[in-house]
Amino acid sequence: MHLIVGIDAGIKTGYALLNLHGELVACGVEKEASHERIVKVISDTGTPSVIATDVNPPPKFVNKIAARFNAPLFVPQKVISVEEKKEIGRGMVDTHARDAYAAAVKAYRHYANRLRQIDGMNLGRKEKEEMKHLLIRGKAIGKE
Repeated sequence: MHLIVGIDAGIKTGYALLNLHGELVACGVEKEASHERIVKVISDTGTPSVIATDVNPPPKFVNKIAARFNAPLFVPQKVISVEEKKEIGRGMVDTHARDAYAAAVKAYRHYANRLRQIDGMNLGRKEKEEMKHLLIRGKAIGKE
């Protein structure tokens, strides 16, 4: 499964994994997590198409995770406000998981229109998923 991964780096590292339909697949918080631990959590679920952060500039920790997967990094134009994170992550209890979720949702929204166009193509589910992954990874996708 291809993923949109949001990471909130810090002493407590939050992560949120969305599928390419923008649906939450997994989220959580790891205390004093190493790069290796976060890479394993992500790898156990799928392959990241993009790694997202909620701050600009991105933390070194998030850059390293993206580099480990050779995945592009989604960085918002400006830091996502607490109010917006609360709105996006309504109902989420942990602030670190919520911030990671907000980063992943912002990344999904950035690609959403193009992903929906692929959904409208006359292709099988696996082919659509692969096309979405390639599109997010920056590959040119031809029209059917």
